[in-house]
Amino acid sequence: MKNTLAIVLLLLGGLVASAQEPLVQRSTKSYLITDYNTKDAAFLKEKCRQAGLDWGINVLSNRIPTDSRYVTPKPSKHLLKQGVLELQSALDDKQTVFAVYRSELLENPSNINVLQIEDELIVYRTTEASVSFHILYHCTRGAFGTKATSHPKNAPVYKLWDTPDRTLLPDLELQDQMAQAEAKKLAKIDVPILIFNDLKSYGYNEQGDSAIGHFLDTMHKYNPDKLLQSDLLTPVSWHYLSRVNENQFWNESMRNKIVETLTEKQDFYRKNLMPWMIGNFQIHIADKNRKATTMEELEWFLSKATAFDAGFGLDFSAESMRKHGLTDDMLYTINLWESLRLAEAFCEEQKEQFKDPYGNWHLEKAGDSTCLLYPQHISRRYFCDFKDDTWQWNSPYASRFALRIAMEGTGSINELEFRTPNGILYLPCTLKAGQYLVYNFDGTAFITDLNYNKIQEVEAQGVSYLDEGSSEVTFSCETEEKPEVTVRFFTRDESPQIMAFPTKKHH
Repeated sequence: MKNTLAIVLLLLGGLVASAQEPLVQRSTKSYLITDYNTKDAAFLKEKCRQAGLDWGINVLSNRIPTDSRYVTPKPSKHLLKQGVLELQSALDDKQTVFAVYRSELLENPSNINVLQIEDELIVYRTTEASVSFHILYHCTRGAFGTKATSHPKNAPVYKLWDTPDRTLLPDLELQDQMAQAEAKKLAKIDVPILIFNDLKSYGYNEQGDSAIGHFLDTMHKYNPDKLLQSDLLTPVSWHYLSRVNENQFWNESMRNKIVETLTEKQDFYRKNLMPWMIGNFQIHIADKNRKATTMEELEWFLSKATAFDAGFGLDFSAESMRKHGLTDDMLYTINLWESLRLAEAFCEEQKEQFKDPYGNWHLEKAGDSTCLLYPQHISRRYFCDFKDDTWQWNSPYASRFALRIAMEGTGSINELEFRTPNGILYLPCTLKAGQYLVYNFDGTAFITDLNYNKIQEVEAQGVSYLDEGSSEVTFSCETEEKPEVTVRFFTRDESPQIMAFPTKKHH
């Protein structure tokens, strides 16, 4: 009766488990997401210290690779089964097309389509349904190193559970064995957080939520001093989890969605007395599909974490840290925002301002005891045609402006000049394909590669000032070709809010 009531409360969005206290420490401190790798351990530990972050490792202890000893050469009887099918006729060891009686199991999509018949695994590619049968085509017999053999008509055919990462799952008995082995191994690793994404899959067996609770109990038993975090809140998991962070990655392109979604989630977790995290943010380097993460994107996300007083997961790989030119600046900025958030230095009015999905903010330390908080305007991208590049730049602030100029395509541009109603800004340099020109509010300028690693300093000349409202800006440069050049400008309120730097941390 007590478990039934707990489930009802959860479904109503009110799982307040007042009958018991949580078994673990609760926390909203943000963390770095990694997969444990001993060669990067010392490096990542130092980077966590710089950013003021905990270190969390992903744990998926119920995944069985297809080259596992539980699969090949003789598959375990404890591979998790979705259900049983019935052969239409006996099967010899050469058939790659055969029929089973029609079943809803074959109506559900799978990732690798694995069947187990006695000690053989079979992978089928396609199926065709008739009134009474499903015909399986393009079958791989003796899959994953098992042995293809003949099977009688009455041999049960089990459809196995698989996952998007092309692994199999264990039944409850094998899952318990695997969980205990993993928990013992994790107990020897000096990281404060164990992250269980896809916690739902631990309950795919018939035991459901109780199997999830049994798994978490095993992890807690061998790792009593570690924070346990998952992507799923259930009546059983409530007692074991330090907080919940759903495996959602945010970026600036999701501005509209983030505030509406997070408001709903904040209310749900508050009702359930569970600390929550707003999701994850990835800092990445440039590749053929995307540009390197910018400081502006990071601070946009940090302001949203502050708005909802929630921590987050930072996906920043050791490789990206070593290659991104802004790594140390970004880690410092994360530490600054998070120190203020955890010390409750931001007032409710500021948090409400941060919820504006289109709002941008910049935080910088002004001294040992104060920080400056700037509202910031970030323009759209302006594309150069090298004929009559005259733009109307609109700014909510009268201030100096900063620039980010991206050079793509081929060729180069030289002697860049911006004319505004307030004067001329001249940048004497050569900008080549695959480079950025960064001009900051303090008048410093430099050229970088696509990952913001500095290549050379540029000595800017003149003034860079925009009036509030609309200003006509003319851009000119020298070039013999027609490369792809985009310009983005930044302005900010030059009367920033003064923040008292925290003297204590909690949560």
